[in-house]
Amino acid sequence: MTWSFWTAAAGKPSVRPLEDLTDGEADPWTDRSPPGGLGLTGSLGGEDRLGWVDLPLTAGRELPGYVRLRDELLAEGFERLVVVAIGGSALAPRALVSGLHRGRGLAVDFLDSLAPEAVLETLRPERQPGTVFLVASKSGATVETRALEAVIYGTLQGAGAIPGRQFLAVTDPGTPLHRWADRAGYRARFAGKPDVGGRFSAPSAFGLLPAALAGCGLEEELGGVRRVREALDAGGAAAEPAFRLGALLARLRAEGRWQAHLTAAPGWEGVLPWLEQLFAESTGKEGTGILPVICEWPHPERQAKTGLVIHVGPAETADRERLEAGAAAGVPAIHCPPDPSGRLAFLFRWQIAVAVAAFRMGMDPYDQPDVEDTKAATRRLSASPESAPRPPEVSDSDIREFLTEAAAGGLAVNAFGHRSRMSEGLVHALQRQLAARFRVTPAIGFGSGLLHSLGQIEKGGPPDLAVLMLTWDPGPDILIPPSPELPAALGGLGTGALARLQAAADYEELNRRGRRVLWLDAALPGLGGLAELTTRLITLSA
Repeated sequence: MTWSFWTAAAGKPSVRPLEDLTDGEADPWTDRSPPGGLGLTGSLGGEDRLGWVDLPLTAGRELPGYVRLRDELLAEGFERLVVVAIGGSALAPRALVSGLHRGRGLAVDFLDSLAPEAVLETLRPERQPGTVFLVASKSGATVETRALEAVIYGTLQGAGAIPGRQFLAVTDPGTPLHRWADRAGYRARFAGKPDVGGRFSAPSAFGLLPAALAGCGLEEELGGVRRVREALDAGGAAAEPAFRLGALLARLRAEGRWQAHLTAAPGWEGVLPWLEQLFAESTGKEGTGILPVICEWPHPERQAKTGLVIHVGPAETADRERLEAGAAAGVPAIHCPPDPSGRLAFLFRWQIAVAVAAFRMGMDPYDQPDVEDTKAATRRLSASPESAPRPPEVSDSDIREFLTEAAAGGLAVNAFGHRSRMSEGLVHALQRQLAARFRVTPAIGFGSGLLHSLGQIEKGGPPDLAVLMLTWDPGPDILIPPSPELPAALGGLGTGALARLQAAADYEELNRRGRRVLWLDAALPGLGGLAELTTRLITLSA
């Protein structure tokens, strides 16, 4: 496998395999302690989070059970799987399912949003009988996941179904979800590993079970990632490009290149949100970090001093021309083509690279210390919604000043609403306009999911990262039924109202930490509200 590094000397682009970089460009990895030569990347806080390193050696043991379950569901007439999850529990299976060949299996959808529109689409009455719901949460207490579960469970009960028959769970042993799945009569329950964090869980039940139920061929994938892992124990760490990539990323960060513009070949787009979380939560803390910016060409060329490009998947002629042009303009690039060992091996190698980069930057790759603060603030505001901060009055001059200041550093846009093809189109049009006018390409986050990804680096990362918050009324809400599995304050609250409280809590936290943040709220509801906000911003930046 050849991962390559594109740079330019005296304006002349050059491309080299990572293995050919000098020790000065990417220090070799010298730690040989087990497991797999990654001993020193354990949690600096003393908590064991290295279970992911050995997952490739054992993951295949559970595959026959997954396949049997798939065959049972199909034989009973089920046609569709909905993965109810957020953060890594949703991003890892999406990265796999979106890119693997699929045979006989269930159609797969993901419900990773509190937006009422997303919930209504998932629970269309004609689709309910043929759907099985996989509730995935490592802690078993993730508020978004458990709230969505309560809505679905109550809806099925109201329709006269026996909900347990249509529910599966993946969670760590002994969690609230683990216990609830037994009491509620879930069809099956699968265990995660306590020593594996959510964003490192792709080779576990969190990633593999949905992929197997979708009919993805996993035998070769599991064999490929196992061979990659076995090579580390056989002394192959020095030749493994992921170690060099981690060192290279840390060096580029030390040189001030902290905005990684992520681009993908067709068919590889599903990897980018997973990679975004891996970067944001593993490196975005202690006042530093690498900001992942999912974007299209040619935005990366607009920030020659602080940016780098990471392109995943094949590079066709046009892509190579863009990589070459960017390098000539002073923007280094890393190209990661498809891994001959499979997509699962590709993800595993990236886990190595980012863990090594974070460790070399002097931080714990496995914690996310600043995510919990917004969760705590949301719980407090849920008990007294009237105390939640409200959007301030913002003038056009305030917006221009904010964007001008943000252009000197970095920018993230938090769109707290439904992620659809149309809403993504509106926000990415704004991204292109801001890149053209202010020479800053913002990272884009949608809905509650951004709190489990960009939310970490926004609060714990570089101090010159600004945050632009966009909120709009979703319209008719979906009530969360009272449940002993949820905080009492959430009973009777709408999913949209909960998402709104999360936005207010995040705003409160960003301000408390002295972060530069601007909150714009739309007068119009629904997609019209987002169009109102993006049109105003695009007009002001024209």
